[in-house]
Amino acid sequence: MKCIESKFRKLFWVKIAIGFVVFIAVLYYCLNSISEYSQLSKNPVFIVSAVFLLLFLCAALDDLFKVCKLIVTDKGIEKILLISGRKQYIPFADIIDIKKRKIIAQGKAGPLTDGYSLSILQLINDKTLIISPDNFENYNDIMLAIKSNLDG
Repeated sequence: MKCIESKFRKLFWVKIAIGFVVFIAVLYYCLNSISEYSQLSKNPVFIVSAVFLLLFLCAALDDLFKVCKLIVTDKGIEKILLISGRKQYIPFADIIDIKKRKIIAQGKAGPLTDGYSLSILQLINDKTLIISPDNFENYNDIMLAIKSNLDG
């Protein structure tokens, strides 16, 4: 079997870019509000935007440190974290089960879309690996390669 390397969707990078632009815009307004008021404790714009920035930064960094590239070989899955470059090898023998979960966007009137299914790989050490078509454009190829190696 040839190695299958994950390919990120273009929209995945667009979401990251939009998040970065929003972060810079709020940071600009936060820093701009400092010059408008003499006391920061009485500046509601600074307080709200600083809290938003802190929460946004924590959530964004947590998500960015989990972004990984996958390479499926005939012996296992190589997981490479994009930020740190740290590699983790997951042999197929370590995969206990593959679960599917349906993600559906909800509105007040009900579901907005049909949604999409993602796969959750249950590993021996009580860890999980989530593989989502929202991140990878070749999700079906990745999952087919993993399932064929688990069956064989």
